[in-house]
Amino acid sequence: MRDRELFYLMFALLVKTFFVIFIILFAQIGLSPDEAQYFTWSQALDIGYYSKPPGIAWEIFLGTLIFQNHELGVRFFALLIGFLLPIATYYLALESGLSKKLSFWCGIMMAFSPLGMASSFFATTDGSMVLFWALASIVIARGLAQDKSPNYLLLGFVIAIGALFKWPIYLFWIFPLFMKRFWNASLIKGVLISLIGLLPSFIWNWQHDFGTFKHVFFTVKGADNSLAISQSNLLEFIGAQVGLVSPILFVLLLISFVYIIKHYKTVSKPIKFCFISSFSILCLIALFASFKKMQGNWAVFAYPAAFVCIGFVMIEKKSYGLKLVKAGIALSIILFCILVSIPYMQLNGLPVPYKLNAFRHNVGWNKLPQILKEVGYNPAQDFLFGDKYQMSSILSFYSEGQKQAYFLNLKGIRKNQFSYWKSMREAEIGKTGYFVLVENSPHLEKEPEKIISEYENTLSQYFRTIQFMGVKPLFVVDGKVVKGAFIFKGVDYNGKEPGESGLY
Repeated sequence: MRDRELFYLMFALLVKTFFVIFIILFAQIGLSPDEAQYFTWSQALDIGYYSKPPGIAWEIFLGTLIFQNHELGVRFFALLIGFLLPIATYYLALESGLSKKLSFWCGIMMAFSPLGMASSFFATTDGSMVLFWALASIVIARGLAQDKSPNYLLLGFVIAIGALFKWPIYLFWIFPLFMKRFWNASLIKGVLISLIGLLPSFIWNWQHDFGTFKHVFFTVKGADNSLAISQSNLLEFIGAQVGLVSPILFVLLLISFVYIIKHYKTVSKPIKFCFISSFSILCLIALFASFKKMQGNWAVFAYPAAFVCIGFVMIEKKSYGLKLVKAGIALSIILFCILVSIPYMQLNGLPVPYKLNAFRHNVGWNKLPQILKEVGYNPAQDFLFGDKYQMSSILSFYSEGQKQAYFLNLKGIRKNQFSYWKSMREAEIGKTGYFVLVENSPHLEKEPEKIISEYENTLSQYFRTIQFMGVKPLFVVDGKVVKGAFIFKGVDYNGKEPGESGLY
């Protein structure tokens, strides 16, 4: 075979894909609230949504079209992205001048790092955005390797597709703008082509008071305008990066960065680009994390190029590097297997502390249909609702008939996609609704009577009668309920709603 290394990489990815499918089907790790939210979007296809562009909803719609409204259907395209992203990293390494053997290991690092495993497992916007960022990086690396202007029209097309998932992909244009030697008319055309990816969301926002733009602005700005050190989460952000690439590979990345800085003048232009694009992103977001809270996943698009840097330094330049890379990959696989095994061990009576379960927000949802049936919920006559959009999304997926639940903003929290859909007042007056609130340990044990009393009083404003149906166990560890659902039945909804939130 002409490209034996690519064949080996694809074989490894196939094995990984079947392993992840097994986990999806049998590990009892349900959808995260974000995945359930994207599922609700996919059931109401649109050209835009409140907090994200439409790509993730279209993606899940196609997946569920093939595999029905099942967890595998929701995550089908995540499996595909998890397969393609390491291949894109492989080609980025090749275009950066690395040998096929080194490129193979760059692809393997991406595939089996925690980031790569999560990209195959969870239906999120991050995986798709990182894939198209990697493809855009290939275009630049190829141009630099050939010492000519990159194909800006192709670059614009790639960025336009990536923008259907996350807008930060437009930051990629910063790098060509610093390549003054290669400025030409095609650069402007490429930028204009890339803006097509913004068009669906822009039209949706034009129709909905620019809700997404306000949401992004207030999310980035934070609670206030000050730059207070007390708001810093730098150590938490760094810890998240260690978790994304695994401890050993993260240390190798730091060593690689130091090596490239020391030998900067002698490394090739594509390697310089991989270094600059990954190092600058990580440093910039770490700098912001010194003043404002930054999410760990906000830097994920740095890693395709970062793994190329590791391959260039630790495997090509260091005699001992490949052994450490292999150790890092092995540790990643072991850690992932342990993490996905913990819920299964807990469900089967092994005394593993609940706090070690990294999937606390995913487990137990498969019990909701039976619990709701036991308390009398009839999807043909009744409706479901919550006071958090996450819970409303979970109820929309994990309920008989998968009827869309409602969001009743009892706490005055920020707007969300449910704020733009048909409300309870428009469709459910006079009907019976079931309200669900879920708590995890240790909050589950803290003053449950206070929670019950508070919600009985609050919900009574909206229904003729309120009946507390009990705290139903969703997840039990060592004989103790560690995740439970407080369920309230409201009879004869009167059409009242809380005041509209002005928060974004």
